[in-house]
Amino acid sequence: MPLAGIDRGTTMAGTTNVDDTEQLLKASRGCSELASLVRTAGDFPRSDLDDAAGSLSGAYWDGQLGAALKHLATRWMDHQCEALHTSYRELHQKTWDTWSAYTGVETANTAMLSDVQADVRATFG
Repeated sequence: MPLAGIDRGTTMAGTTNVDDTEQLLKASRGCSELASLVRTAGDFPRSDLDDAAGSLSGAYWDGQLGAALKHLATRWMDHQCEALHTSYRELHQKTWDTWSAYTGVETANTAMLSDVQADVRATFG
């Protein structure tokens, strides 16, 4: 039975042990950074496409080319980049939550064992 009444990663597939909690933290930060990069990369062509769509929506083009570019910009940002951005943000949160829970339990367990050791020393000298 795990200390402090916390299950340390038991799933249907078995138990997951975390050998290096700093790797969880590193993964969480990396996912957050990738989410930001995807957002920035997706916004850049979106603004250019929106500008071009506005310019090509006039009477000379019957608005069709501008509408096609606007549709492409919407598909790019709203469907492709946003889905990837959301996935990275969710993965960031899950790895952060796992790191936080794991290190919290380890800290509580260390404190509890330290108290027990102090009690044993006080009792038995």
